[in-house]
Amino acid sequence: MATENIPLLRAKEKFGYSLGDFASNLFWMTFVFYGMFFYTDVFGIPAAAVGTMFLVTKLWDAINDPMMGIISDRTNTKWGKYRPYLLWMFAPFGIIGFMAFSTPEISVTGKIIYAYITYTMMMMVYTAINIPYSALMGVLTPSSKDRTSISTYRFAAAFAGGIFVQAVTLPMVAKVGDNSTDVITVQKQGEYNLVLKEQGVGTVQVKAIFESDNPPLETWQKKLMFQFSNLFTDMNKMEKTTNVWVNSEDRLDEIKPKKEQTAESIAKDPTFIEGNFYLPKGFKEKSVDLKDLFLEKINPNDEGIKTRKIDWTKPVKIRVIDQQSGFQATIGLFAVLAMALFFLTFLSTKERVKPSSDAKSSVAKDIKDVVTNVPWILVGLMGLFTLAQVCIRAGAIMYYFKYYVKDTSPATAFMLAGTITNLLGVLATDWLTRVMGSKKMLYMVFSFLTAGTMLPFMFIGADNLLLMFILTAIGGFLSGPLSPIVWAMYADIADYSEWKKGTRATGLFFSAATFAQKMGWTLGGAAAGWLLAAYGFEANIEQSAETITGIKALMSWIPAIGCVFAGAVVIFYKLNDKFMEQVVSELEERRSKENSAEASA
Repeated sequence: MATENIPLLRAKEKFGYSLGDFASNLFWMTFVFYGMFFYTDVFGIPAAAVGTMFLVTKLWDAINDPMMGIISDRTNTKWGKYRPYLLWMFAPFGIIGFMAFSTPEISVTGKIIYAYITYTMMMMVYTAINIPYSALMGVLTPSSKDRTSISTYRFAAAFAGGIFVQAVTLPMVAKVGDNSTDVITVQKQGEYNLVLKEQGVGTVQVKAIFESDNPPLETWQKKLMFQFSNLFTDMNKMEKTTNVWVNSEDRLDEIKPKKEQTAESIAKDPTFIEGNFYLPKGFKEKSVDLKDLFLEKINPNDEGIKTRKIDWTKPVKIRVIDQQSGFQATIGLFAVLAMALFFLTFLSTKERVKPSSDAKSSVAKDIKDVVTNVPWILVGLMGLFTLAQVCIRAGAIMYYFKYYVKDTSPATAFMLAGTITNLLGVLATDWLTRVMGSKKMLYMVFSFLTAGTMLPFMFIGADNLLLMFILTAIGGFLSGPLSPIVWAMYADIADYSEWKKGTRATGLFFSAATFAQKMGWTLGGAAAGWLLAAYGFEANIEQSAETITGIKALMSWIPAIGCVFAGAVVIFYKLNDKFMEQVVSELEERRSKENSAEASA
């Protein structure tokens, strides 16, 4: 059977399949964007303990992910091999995800244990539903070209899920948790003095909203893209926040303030330092002077760049947000939505590709087939390099704007510009593949071009926001097709393995892909932290010239190396589209003969 005779999937089924990745990213991107913040600033666990937890749990993933792939490959039901896991696991996925963002009031040691248990369970149930979901793409259709289209739908939904998480999470947390009186009440005494009164235990965010004193715009601020960034920032308001923990006496040393902060000590630093209070149960009342917390000092070395300042002649508005209840309600909404979307994916898809042989394959043989499969190793390296560079650069953005540009207000618009054009690149993947002639050529060329958009950030002046926005928008579009291509290649590799070895282990191939994805995020995040430390970074102080050079490197040539390596690796990938057409055609002929033999038996 020629591949051109294989009927293409309807858009309705492709869209239905893509909903599963939107569902996955409701939790995956929440952990990426807010996981560390939730555990440290909301739940009250020391940062060192959280970092260790993230690392330790990844060791279990090395066993858990391939094991799930092996199990799903050996599942046989009336719904298929992989599709039934969407039905079986959507409820545990939502329930355990909600538990992971719940905040029982127990000792810090108890919180760490609770976090280990729920986070590990969440990663396990994520694996149990996401690996079969990913493998499902490989059996929806035997058409290699159609899989590229399916992958495009999938990653468009994945990026849409990430945008949804970015846009909804914190506003929803603030909305649900606003005007809370469960932990503390706040009373004003005078214009800028507050009295915190104990009501219970938990975590709240005290948000002070000041009027701002706007300096005259500099030339760089008058440029078009800065004005665009102001759409996301109310330039007449300034928000300052301080977190207040009210816990029992059982607290670890790491979460206690190292020293008492005063107006004089804060004034020694060139930037304001936000105050955080760790208060024992029974503190009753605490007075807070907002000027002590948020006293600002313009660094005399910052020539030519002026930032907004608090207008201390205007009144301040105070909001008290219970972040614990806010996160619980928000994640509860995400959980319900994710469960519904996974169920819709189950209803709207069908497995069509079945192994060409009923011969039983041993686990050892399947593992050997995977680890000795050269195309799989190459694509795994491509995915690892791609995700690691994304994580390194994403983690550097706030540092770049805070310490180099010296203004974080354009950062949100900068990130959004890259994310939106990234989504456009994903949507254009199918068309671009046809234009470039193959997935391999598109991946190689666009990896190198993406690196080219990063390198100038080493040399761009701090006042040239317009060029920064243009480059990140172009880079976002160019990097958009990279992830869909990688996952489409994994489906091709499963076909190639069946064609060459006679057995099919789609779930195992995709489980290894999922683990590579997790390791890319983990290594990228760790590398960003290690490199910052190596360049001498210390938070909330004026950075040395060496540290600024390091921050610019994290935005430019270091992630660019990851792109170049990924683009170079794909050169050695031999499963081009023409060869895969032959593979698919021969597999379909083999399956057709077996079906005919079974029918006549």
